[in-house]
Amino acid sequence: MKKYILLILIVFLFFCFQKNKKVYYIPFNIPGSQMAATIPPFGTFIESKYKNNKSIINHEMVHWDQYNRMGGFGFYKTYFSEYIKYGRKYGPMEVEARKLSKK
Repeated sequence: MKKYILLILIVFLFFCFQKNKKVYYIPFNIPGSQMAATIPPFGTFIESKYKNNKSIINHEMVHWDQYNRMGGFGFYKTYFSEYIKYGRKYGPMEVEARKLSKK
């Protein structure tokens, strides 16, 4: 059991130090009305049917840049506190991502 916990910890730490933008196209729907999700440090997951949608890709890349700027803890702390205060669509991080993805 300890071996598995150590292995999971090593894999997690490996991902934590990866700052490269990793995009994965997934063949199934993300729950809710989302089409994509950035989950640092693991990567950005986009439904396959949106593979050529530059607006969605750019939006998620803004979230990846936010993660690089804030770090993992700061990203999640800020994102979830804004989610609670403003809702999913109107948090400042989401507003920033929508604004910058249209440029």
